[in-house]
Amino acid sequence: METNQIFTSAATNNDWYSEEFIYASVVRYLKENGYKVQKENRQKEGEKPERIIIASKFFQKEIIEVKGFPYYHPNHLHAVAPKAVQAKSWFTEALFNSFVNFSSFENNEVAMAVPNVGRYQAIIKNLNDYFTINDLYFKIYLVNEDASVDVSNLNQKYLQIVS
Repeated sequence: METNQIFTSAATNNDWYSEEFIYASVVRYLKENGYKVQKENRQKEGEKPERIIIASKFFQKEIIEVKGFPYYHPNHLHAVAPKAVQAKSWFTEALFNSFVNFSSFENNEVAMAVPNVGRYQAIIKNLNDYFTINDLYFKIYLVNEDASVDVSNLNQKYLQIVS
């Protein structure tokens, strides 16, 4: 599916926070910022595929785990009734998968892409102190409803570097 079709479809269906929209927005953002993008979806047995973006720039590779926001849409195959707990669970799964990806892909940076919604912002705010105190680098791509992307970091020391 073309990127423009995803944006149009997401805007029409009001599901800009879906994984498909987040994925397409981040791929577009990376390409516009000089990254070479290699797309990958990994299928886990009996589950929907993991959405991962592999991007490189200046010989540095990033492995980006993509997560949407829990939502309910009756026409979607994996429709889920939204709950605040699910957002936390999805964020935790994405963070864990990022760490697993780090060990699977040597010498690479790991990152996460999520919709820029209040629930994810609250979770990120709660993690900032831990990542800052322990001097851990973890980039987050926050996708807005207009498909623009803000780049942040769980470590507040690096916020100005990647913004």
